[in-house]
Amino acid sequence: MTIKKPKTSPRQLHHLRHLRPLALALAIATLAACGGGGGSSSAGPSGPGNSSISSLSGVAVDGYLQGATVFLDLNKNGLQDTGEPSALTSATGQYTLDYSQVSSAIEGLQIVVTGGVDTDTGNTFTGRLTARASKATQGQVVTPLTSLVDAIVAQGLAADVTAAQTLVATALGLTVADLGKDPVAALASTPAIYTQAVALQRAVQLLASLNANPGESSHKAQERMMKAIAKVVKSQESKVDVSQLVAALQVANTTGASQLATAVQNSVTTALESGGHDSAKAALKGLDQVRVRMENDFDENDSDHSDDLAQAAGKIDDEHGLTTSQPLTNLVTDDSDAGEIDAVQNLYQPGTVVAQPANTNGRLLASNCFQCHGTGGMGGFDAIRGDASEVRDYLTKPAGSDIMAAHAQGYTNAQLDAIIAYLQQ
Repeated sequence: MTIKKPKTSPRQLHHLRHLRPLALALAIATLAACGGGGGSSSAGPSGPGNSSISSLSGVAVDGYLQGATVFLDLNKNGLQDTGEPSALTSATGQYTLDYSQVSSAIEGLQIVVTGGVDTDTGNTFTGRLTARASKATQGQVVTPLTSLVDAIVAQGLAADVTAAQTLVATALGLTVADLGKDPVAALASTPAIYTQAVALQRAVQLLASLNANPGESSHKAQERMMKAIAKVVKSQESKVDVSQLVAALQVANTTGASQLATAVQNSVTTALESGGHDSAKAALKGLDQVRVRMENDFDENDSDHSDDLAQAAGKIDDEHGLTTSQPLTNLVTDDSDAGEIDAVQNLYQPGTVVAQPANTNGRLLASNCFQCHGTGGMGGFDAIRGDASEVRDYLTKPAGSDIMAAHAQGYTNAQLDAIIAYLQQ
């Protein structure tokens, strides 16, 4: 019996000719997915072996910065522009920048970190950290120390990043490898990375505040102060500490910043030895309050205000009614001991929950005051309670002369009376 083959029409032949390449492509894809043909073992388009996915990851640390903005400065203008890879940091300062849409090499570009919360103090981070992207795409640490390295590179004070790292490491008694470590993760083995970093950041922020030019942003002023310190590092031939670098600056108001750097480094070192990281956090929180008071009280034309560290600490002690024990004064003027660290830690422990005052109009209006004088703000709530009637004094000053004058003049006299009554409870 003869079996006849079915005839194939011209239309069917046309479809078959087009199906063969597709079938071949599917077969090759199936073979590659099964590990055949010598292809990539990537699990798919987002898999770890896919070279089309390009990302840069690392950690931002003063303490760990949570919710900070990290971006890759493609056009080298220091600002975050549309299209530049950016991300927000996690609770432990981790970030990942996707630069898959960037066609040029990223090595040597500046990584910039601003904003967020310093989880070691619970305060808003008002600083600016930078680092240079390296060939490695993981473990890109951004700290005050990498910012100092970057300031050297930016000014051409070293041939490259490695040479700049060598300058900073030699000046501060660290190693080049130390500068690439997470300071918090390295606390147990090399606490000096952390103590030098936090001392540097606080000194730079204070210097920037006391030396800002008219109309200059705080971040620009900080960048300028970091560059000034970088020049001092370039001239160093032996080991120094941050306070010595600051004292050698050719800018105004270095005394208080140098004192602050010494106090931070000494007290944090003592706190780490006596109570570990939690004690160090308490010391930093107290010293940040002192720094902010120095920034707010400073007036070079007023003899009652200065960049004196002990004076600022004494004022805060007095406001807390601690005129005898003076924990913050002792913290900044003596070689700190464990007892003083404990006293400062107790000062900033969460207080006992108490019944709230009546929800009066004054309480609602006073909530604006808490924006600055709250737990994470400037000056502390104790700075405005009690003799709150002084707020009326600001009505006689130009609104542009003082932030409190601007706030006070935003209320009617009746509203100010309600605020004062609430604060005096």
